[in-house]
Amino acid sequence: MRVAMRRETYDLKEKTLEFATRLRALDAVAADAAARAHLALFEVWTILCTPPDDDDDEH
Repeated sequence: MRVAMRRETYDLKEKTLEFATRLRALDAVAADAAARAHLALFEVWTILCTPPDDDDDEH
């Protein structure tokens, strides 16, 4: 499930960057908001790339 979510997040991140780039010519403020969304999706993707903690090692 984590791999599928990571892939979906990556795709959304890339589409958001493309959207922000196209939006720049129309509205710079809106493009900046889309760019921030891209950065947020990058953070989500990075978190999903980090292996989850394995609590079983503590028991």
